[in-house]
Amino acid sequence: MKNENVLFNPFRMLSPRLDHEMVRLEELHDKPFAESISLQEGLLVMMSKIIEMSRLLSKGLISGSTSQMDKCEALAKDVHDQEKVLTSDLIKSEEVTGNLLKGLIRFPYRLERIGDMLESILNCCRAKARTGIPYSEKAYAELDQLFGVLIDMMINLRDAFLTPNKAILDRIISDGKRLGDMLEDFKVAHWTRLEMGFCAVEASSMYRDMLDSVKSINEYLVKMSKTLLDFDQDSSLAA
Repeated sequence: MKNENVLFNPFRMLSPRLDHEMVRLEELHDKPFAESISLQEGLLVMMSKIIEMSRLLSKGLISGSTSQMDKCEALAKDVHDQEKVLTSDLIKSEEVTGNLLKGLIRFPYRLERIGDMLESILNCCRAKARTGIPYSEKAYAELDQLFGVLIDMMINLRDAFLTPNKAILDRIISDGKRLGDMLEDFKVAHWTRLEMGFCAVEASSMYRDMLDSVKSINEYLVKMSKTLLDFDQDSSLAA
């Protein structure tokens, strides 16, 4: 009897076989950009590079490490390059048409947009390190919490690319709502700090930019999770 949590996997239609190396998810961010790669492998590589970017940024916010920021920038370029290849391959594919194409073609794009948002945070980190603009301990703690939830959501979505699972996808959507609530709370707390003089004016716009970027990332992660759930529903109706 089929586990009710195991969902239809549209990526398997285009990726009949995965390399053993691809299953070692924690090593995927080291895999170089490749022009010849399946959709599922490409999405896993993009997702793993995005996770590594997030980890580097989470550390770089405090350390201001140039080497961490440079590595993050190189990973972002890989994400952009991989998106172009995957999207081009999908458009040319004769196997993917109609609603399946309409759903799948958004995945590389949305991952690239997440990369864009992380690059925006990277630019804030570079400016902060260059100018020495101070952040309050409270702001650091809030950003650390946000990145913690984001990275958990990203890891769960990466796992869902391999084996879509309703429980995992529902967890991502639930975490997305929790993250949205945290963002609203942190925005209010930030304005309070600014009004009371506990936040440097120079830091305010950077901090709000980072919150806006996290909000956009959260929305893309939730959208992809809902799309995977919709794929399973469409598959059930077709059957």
